[in-house]
Amino acid sequence: MSTTLVKDSFTGIVRDLSSDGRGVVKAPDGQVVFVAGVWQGEEVEIERLRQGKSTSAELISLLRSSEARREAECEYHREGSCGGCPWMFVDYPTQLGQKQARLTKIVERLTGNAASCPILGASQTMSYRNRAQFKSDGVTLGYVAQGTHEIVDVTRCPVLNVTNQGHMSALRQSLPNNVWHPNKNRQWITIDIDDERGTPLVNQRQAFRQGNTEQNEQLRAWLSSRLANLSRPSTVLELFCGSGNLTEVIVERVDVPVIAIEGDEMSLDALSALNLSNVQAARVNLFSQHSIRDNMPESQPGIGVVLDPPREGLKEREAMKSWFTNAEWVVYVSCDLGTWERDTIFLQSCGLDLDEATGLDMFPQTPHIETLSVFTRRA
Repeated sequence: MSTTLVKDSFTGIVRDLSSDGRGVVKAPDGQVVFVAGVWQGEEVEIERLRQGKSTSAELISLLRSSEARREAECEYHREGSCGGCPWMFVDYPTQLGQKQARLTKIVERLTGNAASCPILGASQTMSYRNRAQFKSDGVTLGYVAQGTHEIVDVTRCPVLNVTNQGHMSALRQSLPNNVWHPNKNRQWITIDIDDERGTPLVNQRQAFRQGNTEQNEQLRAWLSSRLANLSRPSTVLELFCGSGNLTEVIVERVDVPVIAIEGDEMSLDALSALNLSNVQAARVNLFSQHSIRDNMPESQPGIGVVLDPPREGLKEREAMKSWFTNAEWVVYVSCDLGTWERDTIFLQSCGLDLDEATGLDMFPQTPHIETLSVFTRRA
């Protein structure tokens, strides 16, 4: 098989956007390519690079621009070195509309019915990030450029909140820093900052926290209102409870025992420190069939389930099926539409109907969308 690099160029219309936010463009020979920095409906000139089975494409020029285009506030986005906020070149209402349309399309596919999915937008679309992870080799400090192993040396990040911008500035003042030189087996060290913690964590993992404080409050308010309107369960099972972000809401709204399940010991320690009443915590690795089998409590009838998993979603859903077949309702907060769609099909097979899917924009300037959904037992 030839591995010769073949380059060509063509013009086309961006007909859609992929899940990672890139434009979908069809070449004259029928091949579909994905291009960063373009928007639906734009006419573009594309350079295509093919080598063996690998294909990539880059924007050469815009022939017809979207009216939603704007000047990106980040210099690193403008120069194409940092891809962390791939939609920063598009106005915010258009970003929200694209996310809402994507969620609505998936819900209609799942239910077979016309749908109208609301989306909870952010009032603060810049300066919102309450935490971040930088990479450093002791000389530079910033983010890894998309599709590379190179550090983009960042002096200012417009999506960091004021406190974290201060943390970044303080860290940069110590460059060059011999202590931050990675060992021979690593290309960089990691430095985690958080607006609730004054000291950065170097090569240390931090417990999960939603990265947008304002939008997390919208999430908590949404959960509280939905729990108020659901039937009273015998027990609430909370899967992927983390440090108790949603556990607090459940305890405040539903006066029944809560079984909080989490695999991360650091997060369970933080949950314990909240001293929440009526909460039984259990350490279970929900991505391990063995841990689920050996450590999960016995399933019980008449329960409600709340879950907020990582991107992998309900990876071991079959191992927990008895909990879902016993559930009167399920409230599912998802950070990945693909795994949420897969898991919705699973929940429907357990006799649960999708009653609501609401989008929440946790990370403006990116394609990311949180899906807040409610399932109830089919009559």
